[in-house]
Amino acid sequence: MIEVKNLCLTLGQKEIFSNLNFEIPIGGRLGVVGGEGSGKSSLLDIIAGRLIQTAGDMKVSEEVFTVTGNISADFSELRLAEMSAIEKLKRTLRGLEKREIILLLDEPTKNLDADGVEWLINFLDTQKNLTTVIASSDRYFLNKTCKNIIRLGNFETGEIKITCSEDFPQTQPDDWTVPAVLEVEDLQKVRDGEPLFKHVNFTIRRGQKVAFVGQNKIGKSRLIKTLWQAFQDKDSNGGAASGEIKFSDDVKLFYLQKVFSSASAKTEIEKLQNSDANFLLLDNPTVALDLPMIETLEKAIMNFSGTIIFADEDRVFTQNIANRIIDIAPSGTVDRISSYEDFLSNETVKQQIKEKYHI
Repeated sequence: MIEVKNLCLTLGQKEIFSNLNFEIPIGGRLGVVGGEGSGKSSLLDIIAGRLIQTAGDMKVSEEVFTVTGNISADFSELRLAEMSAIEKLKRTLRGLEKREIILLLDEPTKNLDADGVEWLINFLDTQKNLTTVIASSDRYFLNKTCKNIIRLGNFETGEIKITCSEDFPQTQPDDWTVPAVLEVEDLQKVRDGEPLFKHVNFTIRRGQKVAFVGQNKIGKSRLIKTLWQAFQDKDSNGGAASGEIKFSDDVKLFYLQKVFSSASAKTEIEKLQNSDANFLLLDNPTVALDLPMIETLEKAIMNFSGTIIFADEDRVFTQNIANRIIDIAPSGTVDRISSYEDFLSNETVKQQIKEKYHI
C-alpha cells in the first residue's frame, strides 16, 4: 500500500506541488493527471525512491516497478526494433501478476493502438495484487481503470478560439442535401511496394466531422497529408499512385501536421488560431499536448461550424468531436455515420473490419 501525507516538492525556486494527501490500499489504483511541469512523473519518482520530497511523509510497503510509455528494455529473444508497442508492454509486464508489488505507469498508452489499450485495461482489471499509480493524459484509459484521480497543477489555460471563416448553419451528418466539399475516388498510395491504403472512396459534406481510425497508423496520417498536398498543389491525386481528389471551389483549408514536442504543438495551434479556414485537416493534434491543453483544444474544435477530417489516438477526443467514422485499412475503408463508441460496438462494422484487415 501507499500512504502520502502533506507531500511537497520544490525544485530550485519552483514549487511543483504541495500538501498532497492520499492512500492507496493493496490492489488499489490511482490516476494522476496534470499539465506540463505539474509533477506527475516527479510524484512517481518519489514513490519509486528516485527523488526525495521537500517535505511530507510517504510510506511504501511493497517493491516498486515502473513502466513508461517509451519502453526501452533489452529483450534478448527478439530485437526491440522488431517488436510492436503492445508486444514490448506485454513482455515487460509478464510475471507481475504473481507478485504483490506497486506498479507505476507513466503514460502507458502513449504508443498503443485501441486494441493495445483494451488489453492493458483488461490486464489491470484481472490483477488483485498490483497496487497501481497511473500518470496519464488518456482520459478513456483512466476512466476505465481508476475510480480515484488526482489533478496536479493549474488546469486553467488560455482560451483557444477557432472561428470558421463562414457562418454555416448546423446540419445533420447524414443530410445528403448539404453540399459536398470533398470527393475522393479509388485513391491508392504505395510504399516499398506495399499499399499504405487503397480503394479509398468517400464524399465529405459541409459540416461533417470525420475521424480516420483503425490499426493503419501510417496510412491514416499519409492519407491526411495526401489530401493536403492535393489541395495545396492543385493536384488531382496528391501524389498518390492512382485515384482522384476533388475539393469544392469554396474550401479554405488548414492543415495541422503531426508534431512530437509540446513547443511545436503550441506553434501549430497558434497557426490554427490565426487561420481563415472553413475546413480543417488535423493529424494527431493531441499527441504532444498535456491534458489541460487537450481539453481546451477539444472545446474549441467542438464549436467549429465548418468541416473537419482528423486522426487522433485520444479516444475521448474522437468520441466528443466526430459524427462520422472511417476506418482506413490497407485494403479499403469501413465508413459509418455514427459516434466512435457506436462504431466500435456495431456488429456489422466489426465484421467489415475483419474482412478489410483479413483477420
